[in-house]
Amino acid sequence: MGLRSNCARRGATAWPAVLLAAVMAGAPAHAQPPEGPAAPPSEPQPDPFEQAPPRDPDDAPYLAAPYNQLGQWSAGRRPPLTRGFDDDHLIQLTAVPTYAAFRGASFLGRGTGPFRGGGIGIELDLRVVRWLFLRAQLSHTLHPVFERSSFDEDSEEVTTVANGGLLQATHTGASVVYALDIGRFVTRADAGAGLMFVRSPDAAQDGQWGGACRGDGSCDFGLSCSAEDRCRPTPVPTVHIGLGVDVLFGRRWALGLQFRYYALLSAIADLPVYLMGNLRLSLRF
Repeated sequence: MGLRSNCARRGATAWPAVLLAAVMAGAPAHAQPPEGPAAPPSEPQPDPFEQAPPRDPDDAPYLAAPYNQLGQWSAGRRPPLTRGFDDDHLIQLTAVPTYAAFRGASFLGRGTGPFRGGGIGIELDLRVVRWLFLRAQLSHTLHPVFERSSFDEDSEEVTTVANGGLLQATHTGASVVYALDIGRFVTRADAGAGLMFVRSPDAAQDGQWGGACRGDGSCDFGLSCSAEDRCRPTPVPTVHIGLGVDVLFGRRWALGLQFRYYALLSAIADLPVYLMGNLRLSLRF
């Protein structure tokens, strides 16, 4: 009775192991893994024989300058610090190296010349309106002259009629200037009046600088007879006209040429008595 009970208990405990071994022996070798998330589908491979669709030329990007395209010169650049070539200023100060000549003025013992020379001048222009300036000017020129003499056939004597030295002319005046601004070039026409002071060599005969007045009370050009019966310097009233052109260099500087003719106020038709050709170097403000 006791032996049967022990066998029964052993059989009851052994049959699960036998069942598990049988199940494992009957399971297929390629058992499926447990179910999980699905794998992403693979992308289709491109066809190497497929042709690309045609491209519209209007969709192409624009060409870079200068290949048939306008350049955007102001894009990404600072504006220039220098202004354009124009005559936009209020004051102009000009140094004037000068060629000058007396051509119609008559000097005792020398005739009417011409007596050529040179010097320096200065001009100050003040703008009134866009195209009109007022000018004040001052110049001084030197004109070398030689000694002149005459021969008296009766006495066979040589007499000096004019000493050698320098004719000097100082001119001061004012004028109205019309300026035609055409960009880099500025044409200027001026007309005005002034006073000329003439200094000639010392007297070799009556009527010349520092000498006695002539019998009719006359004196040399630029001189007049004083109360002491001596020829003394006297300002000569003049009128003048001129024409010039300036070439502008940037905002401040200009270089130009100018020609001017002078006549006596008492004889305006006698033109020129004195003429000038100037080189102009200007500073503008």
